[in-house]
Amino acid sequence: MQKTEDFILNRLKWKADKFGLPTEFAFYFNDLSSETKNHLVSQIDKANSGTPVLYFTKPTNEWTLVCSRQVICCDNTKLVSLSISDIKRILPTAFDITLIGQPIDIKTVKKKSEWDTIKIIDKQDESNIFYANKGEDLFALWNILLMAKQLYE
Repeated sequence: MQKTEDFILNRLKWKADKFGLPTEFAFYFNDLSSETKNHLVSQIDKANSGTPVLYFTKPTNEWTLVCSRQVICCDNTKLVSLSISDIKRILPTAFDITLIGQPIDIKTVKKKSEWDTIKIIDKQDESNIFYANKGEDLFALWNILLMAKQLYE
């Protein structure tokens, strides 16, 4: 079943509401200042990205923009765009994934409430880091992207 743009937009907003957005560092795109919206739109390819819906940022100014067809992030040096339909896996970055199944020293692992990045692996097995403010904002982003990924499967 082909999902319409309006359907996807409504689902993204619905899921964001479930996570209590907006917050201090996570916003609905339409609620941003004109200056911020214009800056973001000037950096994305709206024909490919679709409609911008959610904007996540951090005190250090890295940001992630969730659109109807793509998720886009900037680490203050480069911009990365990924089609939601190309997302294969979303993983934490707080510990070395190659150590799964091995004993972990819990004192060296960052608390979940301090996580502020996720790794998204695409269908070509390339990975990129995406950003949100630590804790609840990051988990909102993670769960919104998981739902969006399922919409495109």
